[in-house]
Amino acid sequence: MLDVDLSLVNWSRAQFAMTAMYHWIFVPLTLGLSFLCAMFESIYIRTGDEKWKAITKFWMTLFGINFAIGIATGIILEFEFGTNWSNYSWMVGDIFGAPLAVEGIFAFFIEATFFAVMFFGWNRVSKGFHLFSTWMVAIGSNLSALWILVANAWMQNPVGMVFNPETARFEMENFWAVLFSPVAMSKFTHATSSGFLLASLFVVAISSWYLLKGRHMEMAKKSLVVASVFGLLSSAYVGLTGDEAAFEVAQKQPMKLAAFEGLYKGEQNAGLVAAGILKTWGCPTSISF
Repeated sequence: MLDVDLSLVNWSRAQFAMTAMYHWIFVPLTLGLSFLCAMFESIYIRTGDEKWKAITKFWMTLFGINFAIGIATGIILEFEFGTNWSNYSWMVGDIFGAPLAVEGIFAFFIEATFFAVMFFGWNRVSKGFHLFSTWMVAIGSNLSALWILVANAWMQNPVGMVFNPETARFEMENFWAVLFSPVAMSKFTHATSSGFLLASLFVVAISSWYLLKGRHMEMAKKSLVVASVFGLLSSAYVGLTGDEAAFEVAQKQPMKLAAFEGLYKGEQNAGLVAAGILKTWGCPTSISF
């Protein structure tokens, strides 16, 4: 009989969850803030107004801080796949490891390369190339999210693979099925659109604080306008992608959807839950409609 140390499993889960929680605080913000920085700089290049350059540099600094913390926590997470879940990584590494490898070799290489130009190349490269670098950082950051979410989506809905009984390992059979899985696409579009909305609210909140304090008024007003438009468009996109993501969960993981809705005992024709409070001693109290 297999002897499993449950305390080790629980500690591994707790460590991974803690790292992922911190990672997810910063990453969605950088996904949207990178595009906002690119938009601010595009306006600067188009208008030639140095005030837009100052605005770009201000938000770029905040982006850099969050970007650095996101990288630090993300690297730890990837190591934990091997340290905390070594047997899992060995069994599915041919599939699960592929998108993570592409993320590191391709997407992260793009953002890391152009990140240096974006931050330190203001007076060293042409305005056009600097703007190109800023856009490449934004695109590369979101491509990183794509490959990571492809790996996560495969865990939710394993496709494009076969089990090899000789090696007792899962092997990739169709890379494109893994990449273009409907679960992966819905996860990617919803996660990135959520990041766009979060970054917009971040910029709006800080700009509003400056306006209330009567400081950096022009910078705050200009930032507020751009972030508000970007956030309004993103909010509509979040709703559409969220509906698609929930539909995929209902089709592929109905038990997970039931957990979302607090239906732990099962129910037919249940209404959607608007709000709920989880009770440890029984079913959750919820408000449905």
